[in-house]
Amino acid sequence: MITPETIINSLEEAIIVFDRTHRITYLNRAAEELFGRSSSGLIGRDFTQVLRGEKTIAPLINKTISEGRSFRGKSVSVTIGAQVNLDFNLSPFFVENRIEGAVLSLFKNINIAEREDNDFDSMVYLIGSIAHEIKNPLGGIKGAAQLLRQKARDGSIDEYTDLIIRETDRLNAILHDYLTMCKKPSFSPVNIHEVIEKSLSVLNLTLKKSGTTLKRHYDPSLPLINGDEGKLLQVFLNIVKNAVESMKKGGTIEITTSPSNESVREGGKIKRWALIMFSDTGKGIPDEDMGRIFLPFYTKKKGGTGIGLALSKKIIKDHKGLIKVKSRQDRGTSFLIYLPFGQNG
Repeated sequence: MITPETIINSLEEAIIVFDRTHRITYLNRAAEELFGRSSSGLIGRDFTQVLRGEKTIAPLINKTISEGRSFRGKSVSVTIGAQVNLDFNLSPFFVENRIEGAVLSLFKNINIAEREDNDFDSMVYLIGSIAHEIKNPLGGIKGAAQLLRQKARDGSIDEYTDLIIRETDRLNAILHDYLTMCKKPSFSPVNIHEVIEKSLSVLNLTLKKSGTTLKRHYDPSLPLINGDEGKLLQVFLNIVKNAVESMKKGGTIEITTSPSNESVREGGKIKRWALIMFSDTGKGIPDEDMGRIFLPFYTKKKGGTGIGLALSKKIIKDHKGLIKVKSRQDRGTSFLIYLPFGQNG
C-alpha cells in the first residue's frame, strides 16, 4: 500500500519539518542520509544544533513561522562532516489556517564539483579539430627536414634541420595531449593505489633530484575503480609533477586515499566516491588564478602549454568524477580527485 510517508521517503530531496519552536518533528530518509544520522537522534532538536554555525537558513525558519513567508536559496555552504552546497526551499505549513511550523527541503549540490558547462566541452571539441588538422602537415615538415639532412653532404645545414625536427617533435607532443583530451576512456577494473605508485615510479628520478619527501596514507579497503589506467596515470603524473615544480628543494608531497564523506542520490541509489588527495608544501596558487587553472592554454609557467590541468579535468570528468583544488599562498596546494565506486558508462 502506498502511503504519503512512502512517497516522501522516495524523494531525493531531504525533507525536514519544524514545529513553532523551531524543533525538528519529522525527517525523511534522504534527510537522514544527508546528516548521516537516524531520525531518532534528530527529532526534537533545534536546527541550529544540527547545523552549528549555519547563518543563512536558520534565521529564515523564524521568519517563515512568524511571518508566513516562503524562501528559496541556492548554493548555501554548510558543514556536515565536510563542506557541502545546498539548494533549499522553506515554506510555512498550516493547520486550520494557523501556522504550525515550517517545511524545509534541501537538495545537495555537491561542493566538491565545479559546475560543468558546455563551454568547456565546446573548447575541447575545437582543440581536437584543430589538432587533427595540424598533425598531418607537421609530420610532412619533419619528414622533409629529415630528407634534407640526408641529402646535405657537407653537414652545413645540420644545425637548422635538427632545430626543425626538435621543434616539430615538441609541437607533435603538444598535439598528442590535445588529441588525448578528446579521446574517451577505455574502462576496466583499476587498483587506484597501483596507478599512484606507477606515477611515482615514473617520476622517481625527478623526486630524488628535488629532494622531495613522500608521505603515503592509503586506505586498503578501497574497492577497484572502473577506469582507464593510462588516462588516470596521466592525471597523477601531471599533479605530482606540478607539485614538485611548485616547491623548493626538500618539499613534501602527501598522498591520501579514502572513501569520501560526500554522497549523492542518483536514480534512487546512493552514489559514493573514492577520494584521492595530493597535498604539497609549495608556494600555493594566488587567489586570482584559482578560477582559471583548469582552462586550456592558461599557464604562468615558463615554457608551459596550459594543457596539463585542463586535460586532467577532462579525464576525471570522463570518469564521471570530480576534481577540486584548495590552496593557500606560501602554505601549499591540495588537489582532491573524486572517482565513483561502481560502474561507469
